[in-house]
Amino acid sequence: MKRLIFFIGILIFGSSLMFLLYKEQIQTERSSTLAPFYQILGKPIRTMNRALTKVLSIDSLDEKEYGNAIRERFSELNNPGDKDYDYLNQLIVNLTVYKQKPFNYTVYIMEEGSPNAFALPGGVIFVTRGLLNTLKSEHELTSVLAHEIGHIEKSHCMDGIRFELLAKKIGTDTLGKLVDFAFQFMTRHSYNKTQEDEADEYAYELILNTAYDPGGVGLAFQRLEEYSPELGTKKAKLIGEYFQSHPHMDLRREKFSERAKLWWEEHPQDRKYKGERNLKSRITFETKNYDEEWVEGKDKSS
Repeated sequence: MKRLIFFIGILIFGSSLMFLLYKEQIQTERSSTLAPFYQILGKPIRTMNRALTKVLSIDSLDEKEYGNAIRERFSELNNPGDKDYDYLNQLIVNLTVYKQKPFNYTVYIMEEGSPNAFALPGGVIFVTRGLLNTLKSEHELTSVLAHEIGHIEKSHCMDGIRFELLAKKIGTDTLGKLVDFAFQFMTRHSYNKTQEDEADEYAYELILNTAYDPGGVGLAFQRLEEYSPELGTKKAKLIGEYFQSHPHMDLRREKFSERAKLWWEEHPQDRKYKGERNLKSRITFETKNYDEEWVEGKDKSS
């Protein structure tokens, strides 16, 4: 009787193991797809053109070429005339006047209610409509965009994707599949703490070189912290909350709020811009600025 029970147990274990191995084999053989992201992108992405069927070695993957392929892949998301799309792309032009990378930047809209933004190689940034609704002023929004620019300018995106591809031992693949991989990778993975610190610092220094109030960096963290507290109930549907797995939000908020406060104490005569009305109307500061949106150091000390 004991031998029979042992034999049946072996059969069950072997059958279960075979099923798991078969299931895993099917998963690994499936080709890359953007189907799970159609909902948040707002529209399906059609078949890639011939340029994206080009077979490319990972070792020779150039970031500018990669970025152009990403733009081609998501060209249907180009939406001139959409106020959010036009507004974000006007802002990104103004924010990248100091860029070092040899390509222009593009911002695409994602149809997602939760606040989120992420960068891809080659100067491509995705922003959800939820982020535009969560932030309250242009100087907060530019802080978030500057953070994403920092990830690109510091090569965090390209280095991370190349490392992941090499780790998976994918030596050569079509450019289209590499584009899909980059999109899925960046929506599911986060940067390490050092990279986040570098992107934060880049954003803060960039904002100091603009007309915007540096207090917007800490304030942006505060808005996102208020939207998604650690034990809160608001959760993204298909992608994680912005900064969800990043270093502690409250520490970053305190750090950059204090730095902005010290900066104002050292520059009491300076004037900086907030832009609440600009964000509401989707009109950039460069296009129109409002007198009541300017603040001075002496106002902050009073």
